[in-house]
Amino acid sequence: IDWDKYKQLIPVKGLVDDFKSKYEAVKVPYPMDTFSSQVDAQIKESQSEIAQYKKGSEQRIQNYQKEIAHLKSLLPYDQ
Repeated sequence: IDWDKYKQLIPVKGLVDDFKSKYEAVKVPYPMDTFSSQVDAQIKESQSEIAQYKKGSEQRIQNYQKEIAHLKSLLPYDQ
């Protein structure tokens, strides 16, 4: 907040200083963070599941590429 600008714009003396002191006196309590540890644990679990899925997918891709190569090596239908 630009308090100096408000002091220039507000003609009532001391009003801006009063608001400033009251504004600075207000303390907003922030809630405790109780979920970050749970989220981090879920992220780690998900990452291991993702790694397993990627490994399985790579294996399936290799198998499909072998099948495609085999099918390409066969004679065409018109022969």
